[in-house]
Amino acid sequence: MITDIYYFSGTGNSLYVAKELHNRIPDSRLIPIVALLNRRSKKANKNIETTAKTIGIVFPCHGLTIPIPVKKFLKCLDLTSSEYLFAITTRGGSVFRGFVAIDKILHKQGTSLDSSFIINMALNDPKLKSFTIPSSEELDAIEKIVQVKLNLIQDIIINHKSYHDNTSGVTFSRFNTINYILERLVPFAVHHVAPKVKNYFYADSKCTGCGICEKVCLSQKIRIVNDRPVWQKKKTCYMCYTCLNYCPTQSIQIYSKFYMKSFTKKKGRYLHPYARVKDIVIQKVDPITP
Repeated sequence: MITDIYYFSGTGNSLYVAKELHNRIPDSRLIPIVALLNRRSKKANKNIETTAKTIGIVFPCHGLTIPIPVKKFLKCLDLTSSEYLFAITTRGGSVFRGFVAIDKILHKQGTSLDSSFIINMALNDPKLKSFTIPSSEELDAIEKIVQVKLNLIQDIIINHKSYHDNTSGVTFSRFNTINYILERLVPFAVHHVAPKVKNYFYADSKCTGCGICEKVCLSQKIRIVNDRPVWQKKKTCYMCYTCLNYCPTQSIQIYSKFYMKSFTKKKGRYLHPYARVKDIVIQKVDPITP
């Protein structure tokens, strides 16, 4: 029985989890979500079809919810053949509200998630105050926990068990009312406000024009013009921070118009130890790994 594992990953955490799961589940296929969305855009927006009985989605937590491309993908995925659905999110430790969002989309096809999992990994958002570059010892400790969690996930998926992780985590404050409001505003901002903000990303004087940011940009928003990256206005940013974290000179920064300053100049960057530029780029061009 075929299992399709669809994945989206900006800096490698979710890619690593998806690959590990692919190696653990017999007759599974590893399929990049971005490649399918790109293919769909060339086929007059036809639905994405699958014949798999077991279907899973692996992705990072973006602003407490699911990433922009994952939402787009779920809305056009035909689940007629499915018998078991699961979702896995990787996060830095924040509360997560994305499984509810997924079920709202799935409800339109008369189904819902049979299992949902959270895997805590290194934080890859350098604009946050809590961001630090993990040491090798910290990465080793995370890896041990991830492997234990993957053993659990493997057993649950193969045996089609019902299971749902606790989605609680770090909140904004100790006041429930504030958390309630912000936990709804932040996902809205990530999906509808931030991608449209002019100059949210910019390249400072350290930019060498190497073009890596254009290569890894999963939304194809970045173009190199006169040896400088340009974020095209008409393209929707996926807010994956791939360009930010993969820039070899750390020249790409995030600028806040509200605070009138950059939050990322002196924060360093994080990439999963096993993720390389080619691993990210292949999400745009490689439809299926058998």
